[in-house]
Amino acid sequence: MVGDDSGIFDFRQYHGDLFDELEHIQQNNLMNESEFIKFASDRGIPVSGVINGDPGDFNERGWLTNDGSSTEGAPLFHPFRLYTIHRILELCRLNISASASLKRQTFPRFLENVVKDFMPTDNKIGVASVEWNRITDLAVLLEPLYWPDITRRYTRSGPLSELEYEVRLQNYRQKALLLVEQLDAKEWQKHHERLRLDSASIDDNHSLYLLLRVSHWSSREKLKGRIAAALWIRHMAEVLRLAFENIHKLSWPEEDCAFGQWMEGGRTVAYGSERPLDDVLHSRPRLAFYFGLSTGSAIRWYVEGDTEYHAILSVITDPAKSGVEIVNLRGNLATNRDNIALKLRDGLIEDCSLRRFSIISFDTDVAENVKAIRLQVEQGNVVGYIAAHDPDFEFANFTLNELVEIAARIDEGNDFSGASVREANWDGVSCGSDFERRYCDVSVRKPRSLKGKNWGAALAEYAGNHPKREDNKSERPFWREIRAALQSRTSHYDMQKKEYGFDPNTFEAVRHAPK
Repeated sequence: MVGDDSGIFDFRQYHGDLFDELEHIQQNNLMNESEFIKFASDRGIPVSGVINGDPGDFNERGWLTNDGSSTEGAPLFHPFRLYTIHRILELCRLNISASASLKRQTFPRFLENVVKDFMPTDNKIGVASVEWNRITDLAVLLEPLYWPDITRRYTRSGPLSELEYEVRLQNYRQKALLLVEQLDAKEWQKHHERLRLDSASIDDNHSLYLLLRVSHWSSREKLKGRIAAALWIRHMAEVLRLAFENIHKLSWPEEDCAFGQWMEGGRTVAYGSERPLDDVLHSRPRLAFYFGLSTGSAIRWYVEGDTEYHAILSVITDPAKSGVEIVNLRGNLATNRDNIALKLRDGLIEDCSLRRFSIISFDTDVAENVKAIRLQVEQGNVVGYIAAHDPDFEFANFTLNELVEIAARIDEGNDFSGASVREANWDGVSCGSDFERRYCDVSVRKPRSLKGKNWGAALAEYAGNHPKREDNKSERPFWREIRAALQSRTSHYDMQKKEYGFDPNTFEAVRHAPK
């Protein structure tokens, strides 16, 4: 590992040794001086220049490290260098009030004294910038590993396939984390604290930062002004924290924490967790509620029976965390028992009033089901997704041979032989109810029924291990429904309602005709 006799690692040499690997997996593009000036200016950093300016000057003075060079030899900068240039400019800032310039007769002498007594020397700035650049150097080295966790996206550079990218990333990960393993965690915790304090000195809206942090990156990257500068520095700090927590098994304060202290349990009350960034899906609705932006579920999923209900729960084990609410109609839709059709209609109307997506799963082998859902489509009460299972949930998702195998495994899981199920005559079985009756007849376990929790969980487990049907190799509809539910958090309700409806005959989503 690269380091000198004092134990201080030379990150610049390490950066140079890994440059060929880093340039293919780095998540943020390097910027030329003009691009970097605009980037910093847009984020409220008072950097001077347009084409050339402070970054080039500071680079020539040795105060601002560059992260690469153009083909012409001009310096290129990583966005994290925003932190270094911010600290340099803060050190150069004249701490005088704006109204001091009104005292025109004495102001020149006053300004001369300020420069003489308080302005740092070039040497002092150079010494101070060494540490700022080292902090940024390490953050740049770790950025490929943790930036995707912070932004929920990753970028491949150059003509790399996904497999090539993963191989390069894993090789790089081993080397970069070996470096972190050899660093002094206490020293770097102080650096992390410094970053938190510096970002808070730019903008101390810590709750707003958390709300921004759990929002989509496409919204965060468009931010401008000083809050955007504070956000980038906090993200840089998070890169460091994630690495040290991973390797050294530590727990550092999250990046919204700076000045002041939280009472025990206070963050849980405010954000749903003492460490809201550990589980963004859990924190997002709490933070939205904290700011009064949204409450409740993002989608309500109506299913027709216990089998599908428990199949879904086997995949989405905690629906509330994903903003999913599941309503089990328990097979009563066709019989209109307990006014289920009316309850479904009222539920869909409520969904529309709350701008909540709806998913309806039903079996098409019952004419009353089709009639009830068609009525809701024609009345415009459905915004979301309709899963019309033909003829029912089991046979829409599985072949007969697959259902036989799943049922046999259930028997074997209960210490009964599955041979009687596998070897039985299944001729004429083409729907779930027929399958259940035949299974109960041939199984040596002699169950009273098949539908329910265990059957649903078994179907979901098999579908998870075999995402495609064995006959035509198509994706099982179950997975499309799961995706539709999970994507509801990121889908635009108004746009969906405006642009799409459903064909009342096929129940497929169709785009509305232009008005």
